[in-house]
Amino acid sequence: WLDPALALLVAANIVWTGWRLLQRSAAGLMDSSLPASDQTLLVGVLERYRAQGIEFHAVRGRESGARRFISLHVLVPATWTIARAHQLAEEIDQEIRRVLPQTSVFTHLEPLDDPSSLEDIPLDR
Repeated sequence: WLDPALALLVAANIVWTGWRLLQRSAAGLMDSSLPASDQTLLVGVLERYRAQGIEFHAVRGRESGARRFISLHVLVPATWTIARAHQLAEEIDQEIRRVLPQTSVFTHLEPLDDPSSLEDIPLDR
C-alpha cells in the first residue's frame, strides 16, 4: 500500500509543479495592471502637478515583462504656448521615469478649458 500512496504523492507534486510553471509562463506573456505600489508612486507625482493647477485624465498603466507603460492626458491652461505645455509634458515624463524606472510614458496634451477634455477626469478622487 505504501508504493501506490507514494506514487500518488509524487504524481500530485509533478502536476502541481507543472501547473505553477504554466501559470508563470503564461503570466510572462500577458500584460498586467501596475502593482498598487507603482500606482501610488504615479499618483504622488501627478498630485504635485495638480497643486499647480494641472489636471490629468485617461491615466492608464500596464506592465509587460520588466517594462512599464503609462499613458495619460495632461490638461493645461488654454492660454499656454505649445512650447510651455510641451516642456511641462517632458518634465512630467522625466519625473515618472525617475520614480518608476524602465517605464515608457506617453502623454497627450489638451486644453483645460475645452469641455471635451473633462469627460473622465477623476483618477482617484
